[in-house]
Amino acid sequence: MSEARPLVSVLMGVYYRRPDVGLLARSIYSILEQDMGDFELLICDDGSSEMAVRFLDESAEKDSRIRLIRPGGAFSLPAKLNRCLEQARGLYIARMDDDDYSYPERFFRQLEYLQENPQVSFVGCSVNLIRSGRAAGRWDFAERPQVKDFYFKQPFIHPSLMFRQECLMAVGGYSEEKSVLLCEDYDLLLRLYAAGYRGANLQDALLDYTVPDSAKGNRRMKHRWNETVTRYRRFRELGELPRAFPYVVKPLAVGLLPEFILIRLKRDL
Repeated sequence: MSEARPLVSVLMGVYYRRPDVGLLARSIYSILEQDMGDFELLICDDGSSEMAVRFLDESAEKDSRIRLIRPGGAFSLPAKLNRCLEQARGLYIARMDDDDYSYPERFFRQLEYLQENPQVSFVGCSVNLIRSGRAAGRWDFAERPQVKDFYFKQPFIHPSLMFRQECLMAVGGYSEEKSVLLCEDYDLLLRLYAAGYRGANLQDALLDYTVPDSAKGNRRMKHRWNETVTRYRRFRELGELPRAFPYVVKPLAVGLLPEFILIRLKRDL
């Protein structure tokens, strides 16, 4: 008899090299303690510290829902997520990062929404922001984002999302091109929209989302160039050019701003 297919496959790409495993443990436990227990947690781990590897091995031994994937050479996040996606058996695909926290009701609420709204292909939620271990505000997003909502910033938080499995497969999963590194989520979601799929956001905060200490985050100018290229390609594909062109070059403009000005602008928005 074949093993029962889980309802949800959770994809987590791990490259964990912090001095302790506290955030990683918190993230994994937040998944294992979900109100809805019919899932598998696929963790592609490549390049993590020995301490993190040992913790992951021990966690997988204790809970059979955890499946470790170590293909070798999958160092980028899109590569890790694709290796997980290749082995995912769930009807729905949820995302999670190794430094965030999912509230216990997250999966149940998202599944309920997708089952009640068949025209929606993926769903995220509002998030509480965590910076240096402390509360740093909240981000809310449009309930039913349109293409124009992608102009200024992405209207979804990647690790908060749950997808119908078929929509991810229809667009070939995540791009592993170097030109989308650190904007693979932006690229994926715009490809989904170009293919006719649409997403939504629950208006409750169901995820604690870790943000960088710096206003510019962890992106170098080469990564901002990647986002500019991605915006150009995807907005062109969606027929949004030339009206969306000012937003195509936004990542480069932000990268040139001094830190103190960017902090002030973000505070005033």
